[in-house]
Amino acid sequence: MYEDKAPESAWLPRRRLRKLKPMWVARHSGHDDRETLGSLLHDGLVVRAAFDRLRAFDTGTGAERWSWQVPGRDVLAAMTDEVVDGVGLLVHWPDTREGRKQARVTALDMTSGKALWTVPRDLDELWHHSSGLRPGSVALSGEHALVATGEAVVGLDRRTGRQVWVMRHGPDHGVRIGAAGERFYVLTLRAGAATVRAVSVTDGRVLWKKPLAVDGPVAKAELVSAAPLLISVEGEGRRGTDRLLRLDSDGNTVTEFSSAGEGSRAVAHESWRITDRRRWVTWAGDTLMTFVNVPSSEYLFRLAGFSLSTGRHLWTWDGRGFDALTCHRGHVVALKHFEDSHEDTTVSWLCEVEVIDPADGRRVARRRLRVKEDEPYTIHLHGDRLLWVGKKSGPLEPPVKAYDWR
Repeated sequence: MYEDKAPESAWLPRRRLRKLKPMWVARHSGHDDRETLGSLLHDGLVVRAAFDRLRAFDTGTGAERWSWQVPGRDVLAAMTDEVVDGVGLLVHWPDTREGRKQARVTALDMTSGKALWTVPRDLDELWHHSSGLRPGSVALSGEHALVATGEAVVGLDRRTGRQVWVMRHGPDHGVRIGAAGERFYVLTLRAGAATVRAVSVTDGRVLWKKPLAVDGPVAKAELVSAAPLLISVEGEGRRGTDRLLRLDSDGNTVTEFSSAGEGSRAVAHESWRITDRRRWVTWAGDTLMTFVNVPSSEYLFRLAGFSLSTGRHLWTWDGRGFDALTCHRGHVVALKHFEDSHEDTTVSWLCEVEVIDPADGRRVARRRLRVKEDEPYTIHLHGDRLLWVGKKSGPLEPPVKAYDWR
């Protein structure tokens, strides 16, 4: 996401009539594996997470390098969005009503798939309404592993799992955490109001605490990013409004992303189609990109670019059917996978990958992929290789497949 912008020659020629075939297709494990919960790209490996296991595949060959089984009868409940010094942090607990009280936190070596340490932690206050991963529950920064417990954030030694400090914030709900260098941010929600705290990673000391400056009650708030500090807000009632805010290092709102013209508003949460929640908002250079609604439609299919520094609306791109987004070489890469029906009732599946210049929303390049019915959870780009992580894994639905951009 933070790569320097590459020249357009990296993407040319703009069109190829021939569909690109997969360079490799990873094998299904043989286990019931119906839902992807998360994915990471690290050191030549693409890691796919399901509720009961993580599998890592070589980006060059598609061969499985390692598999980590969630211990006992636990299910995966949370994982970090990024790998720090080769380590990822996971939360797992028994899939029962009282399971959160018996939760465990595991640090996993993402190169070998070996657990470095596992510590018990009562996470009963860490309520979550669905069976998917709970976002913003764990984070890594430097030598510390951070875990939100519902009433506090606990700092653990990243190498041993030993507790170093505890920062309590009270019986709030909707807790989200995100790390940024020597500090991390805690977003909490209580009685229709959101509060942001900046906390020292070293000792858990609160550096500042401020209410989120929004009009009207807040139904939901998400910590989209810690660097830059981006928070999305879903308003409640007729006085509440949806918006995406950028805060400075002192907690002051410096930019608000809202109107995209013609009555369209920025929507920074829960796109109807993008499954990977980390990609609902993305940025490259000084351009932030998020979905905008269309007043006449209940669906989201328009992507808008805003200046990250001023909030000014720059462009709107009508994608009509996004399935996955990522940033690579300073551009936005958008994948669309759709059904093509014919008069004779036969159905075929089409897939287009479009590269967009974030500065002006102009399409730089386009490719078509040879695909089947399987749908993407997300995509990663590793050099010139596009890695498609599937929503499901089965005999006809590979967990991961790779295409070369050419």
